[in-house]
Amino acid sequence: MKYVLEVLLVYFTLTVESSQNDPKLPERPEFILPCNKSNPDINNCVIRSLNHLRPYLIQGMNNMHLPSIEPFKIDRMVIENGRGSFRIRAAFFNVTAYGASNYTIKSVKTDVNRYTLELAIGLPKIDIKGKYDVNGNVLLFPVRSKGEFWAIFLDVEAVAKLYGKEVTNKEGVRFMKIDKLAVDFRFKKSRFKIKDVINHGNIIGEAINQFINNNSEEIIKEMKPAAVIAISNHFKSFLNAVILQYPLKLWLPDA
Repeated sequence: MKYVLEVLLVYFTLTVESSQNDPKLPERPEFILPCNKSNPDINNCVIRSLNHLRPYLIQGMNNMHLPSIEPFKIDRMVIENGRGSFRIRAAFFNVTAYGASNYTIKSVKTDVNRYTLELAIGLPKIDIKGKYDVNGNVLLFPVRSKGEFWAIFLDVEAVAKLYGKEVTNKEGVRFMKIDKLAVDFRFKKSRFKIKDVINHGNIIGEAINQFINNNSEEIIKEMKPAAVIAISNHFKSFLNAVILQYPLKLWLPDA
């Protein structure tokens, strides 16, 4: 009898420890194509997983409150630049971007032990429209402009570096959270157009349109550091809203 009790006690102890170390996981959703950390070809596995995710990103996932990326919509984004020749604060509203689903994955570099990912993608064309509100100074001249804008970017190349970390909920389930996201981009051609409701129909409005298109490369160069920060913060929140809903082991079974 004593032996039976000892066996039952050992079994109970092991069961409790096992449940604490590996709590019951929810069913893996169909859009997650997992990769093992031990996979020697982990980079290509990540590429397959990202390509597998494409139709779900295009369709949108209502159960996760994740809208479609085609078009991709941003309710509000603010870019502030306090240095150089273009010292302005630009707020963008109701932004709609077309072409995000046509991404091509150029390369992936993964360090699964440190939870870092470097991703290079290409986009043939991005069309963007929305509303804007700009205050500041361009060169030595004060600028106040508000209205609608349209922009086209061709042959876009972007690099994103994700730095993740493990977080654990009160039930002991581990998740991965993006702690830092750095984005850089470049493109071959761009074209801008604005409809300024403040200066529309007068010489100032036409001059602003002409100035933007004639100096687009210089404007983007000046504004790029601030734009990169705003874009990185937006997509960090966007991605965390997805991955924090599902335990780490659904993405990396042997983690």
